[in-house]
Amino acid sequence: MIYTSPVTIISSILIFLFSIGFSVHSIYGHTEIKIGNYTIEAGWSNEPPLINNLNEVVIFISENDSPVRNAMKDLSVSINYGGINKKLNFLPSEDSAGKYLADIIPSNLGTYSLNLKGEIGTQTINNDIQIEEVEDTKKLTFPMVSESSSSLENIGKQITPIMKDLSDQIEETKEQVNSTKEIIQKMNNEDNSIKSEIERTNLLSYIATALSASAIILIASRGKVKKLRE
Repeated sequence: MIYTSPVTIISSILIFLFSIGFSVHSIYGHTEIKIGNYTIEAGWSNEPPLINNLNEVVIFISENDSPVRNAMKDLSVSINYGGINKKLNFLPSEDSAGKYLADIIPSNLGTYSLNLKGEIGTQTINNDIQIEEVEDTKKLTFPMVSESSSSLENIGKQITPIMKDLSDQIEETKEQVNSTKEIIQKMNNEDNSIKSEIERTNLLSYIATALSASAIILIASRGKVKKLRE
């Protein structure tokens, strides 16, 4: 049997506990504040929070270590970034009493904060809570996308709408050209129709003139014949 001194055992236990405590502290990034008898703890559901990734802001509210149900009834919570704020719609968690969640996709890197304003029970609340900083996805991305590939992808994204717009303009121009051709053809048809009508009218005029002349000649001839008979 191997004998281990109590000092060694105690030291090992302390080192183990210290290492666990340090790990939990470094991973668990929620912030806690106390207001009267209430304790409010806030942070991200998924940590570390990553830019452009769906996440949840989580708030846990307790009173003297007991979870507070329906705590959001008279409490408004907005998330702030660089002077811009957005009201969040918190819903109670189905798993834990006193825990409330709101979906959000953080679109910028950096520090976000929550503003809680209203009442919990009879306690007035108007406090800000800073939550963990949003980080770049490169921290967890594997394999990494090369900068050249990323640049080509960005160029492609920029060119695509330009090419589509150019294609649309070409199609629109084609439609305008076809429409113009139809109008010109219609005008030509109408012009030919007018010419035909004019030619028909002229022909009728010539015929009428000829008939009139023939009638005059005939009448004159009859007059002469009558005089000869007399």
